[in-house]
Amino acid sequence: MKKIVLVCLAALAANVLFAAENPPAEAARKISLNPKEERAIRDSLPVCPDSKVTFDTMVHKLPPNLSGTVVRVQSPRPSCQGQYLSVVSSGGGFYLGVPWFLDGETTGTIEEKLKHFTWTNMQQNFDPVVVRTRTPEGLYKVTMVQTTEDGKLPLEGEIDPAGTVFFFGHFRPLSEDVRTARLKVFQPFVEGSPTTGAAKPVVTVIEFSDFECPSCQHAAGYMKPILDKYGDKVRYVRYDLPLVGTHPWAFAAAVEGRAIYNQKPEAFWEYKKQVYDNQDKLNAFLIDDFSRNFAKDHDLDMTRYDADVASPAIREKMIDGVGTAFSNDIRATPTYLVNGTLVDPGTDGKALETYVAEQLR
Repeated sequence: MKKIVLVCLAALAANVLFAAENPPAEAARKISLNPKEERAIRDSLPVCPDSKVTFDTMVHKLPPNLSGTVVRVQSPRPSCQGQYLSVVSSGGGFYLGVPWFLDGETTGTIEEKLKHFTWTNMQQNFDPVVVRTRTPEGLYKVTMVQTTEDGKLPLEGEIDPAGTVFFFGHFRPLSEDVRTARLKVFQPFVEGSPTTGAAKPVVTVIEFSDFECPSCQHAAGYMKPILDKYGDKVRYVRYDLPLVGTHPWAFAAAVEGRAIYNQKPEAFWEYKKQVYDNQDKLNAFLIDDFSRNFAKDHDLDMTRYDADVASPAIREKMIDGVGTAFSNDIRATPTYLVNGTLVDPGTDGKALETYVAEQLR
């Protein structure tokens, strides 16, 4: 499975700190958690068969009103393995993710610390925008803006006023249902995304996918047997997640696909198939002509097509959708969200099909 580069490098930086502060998993002191926190953790993690979740104490210092627990996931599926930090605030906030500990950043403003940290650890330039109004957890909201060829990519998080730890993503109330909260965050982008299947679904599957991603090509047919069996009960949404900065033509293919979907929704699914069928032949120089020829062959209004491809509003919403996904638990492509629950698709999509069938039962 293709991992999102930014998140992986950030995770690497944080995981080194976790490892330095904690003994190996087999020697670590196992702990029990508040049932609400444990429920929130398990609801936040992907559903992966045969995975084992353990909780270990955290030694690394957090701001006084926050307490942390190391969460380790062991699985025969590499895509399911990981190490995260569960953080609960004294006010009832909850966070699960991979924070960035800015231990080596001892001077400068918060903006300067974040800018230096990301360049040193990830070799990427960001322009941090800090809102110095405290959240219920006593933190400042931050938007890390990365300028790409496709637009300004916004990545959200929160940081303590002293600038010692940056939480990539957001705190949520511990009492809030994680799955419902996820769906609410993604809804503005789901509304315009390519959709097929049941009009009044029992189960909605959102697939976060990239046209240039080889793993997405392999997974392109995972939903077909599900829709063939349960199309009257299951809705399938393709959420475009082009890995800007990593895949040169993925963003263009996503925008051009959206222009096709806006005119002829049924033609989009054939476009998706043809892009993946020809993925190894396409590149940044060919994708525009490939998509435009497809639009002509399917009798689209080319004036409207060209206007949509060039539309600043469509392009801005696309890249905002990428930033929203990165900032809300989506760490790889393809990723599947089933009624708000992250689900590992398993080998050839069999685990995804099984999970959907279980939800319908």
